[in-house]
Amino acid sequence: MNQNFEKLIKISEFCRWLVLFSAVAIVGYLIYCYWAYDDIRFNSRNTQLLELWHLASANRMLLLAILTPLFITFLLGVYWLQRLLSCYQRGLFFSDESMKCYLWLVWLKVAALVFEMLQTLGIGYYHQSFFEDGRIELVLDFGNITTILLMLLIVYLLKAARDYEAENQEFV
Repeated sequence: MNQNFEKLIKISEFCRWLVLFSAVAIVGYLIYCYWAYDDIRFNSRNTQLLELWHLASANRMLLLAILTPLFITFLLGVYWLQRLLSCYQRGLFFSDESMKCYLWLVWLKVAALVFEMLQTLGIGYYHQSFFEDGRIELVLDFGNITTILLMLLIVYLLKAARDYEAENQEFV
């Protein structure tokens, strides 16, 4: 096997363990903050969410329900990234399985963008029911849109490379 492929396989294994360890650390930190400090740290950039969380009359179960789709998207993203890196670790860089994993990651990124906007709207409307001066600010992060577009470009390039490789195999 080519030395570069062997390096890619080792890097994929390292990244796979790094992603798994990071995800466990993040979930552990979130659980610790929830139980130890009665604080919610997931999507802590949303000041309205934090304000509602510390308000005694706000329904915390509703707030957790609003956060759940984005958290599930995070967990699914970790799962599909693990599967993708597993394919790479086995040397399946252009396989149908790795392409499927990568497409799932792209669609999960799109879903996370949509869920984040819906979450901002939901929390904003719920915040307005307690505070009259509350505003809803729907921020569209162009970094996320650029990332999604780049991921779609990579999907296209991977498919083209796979087709090129298949064409070369037929020629030989």
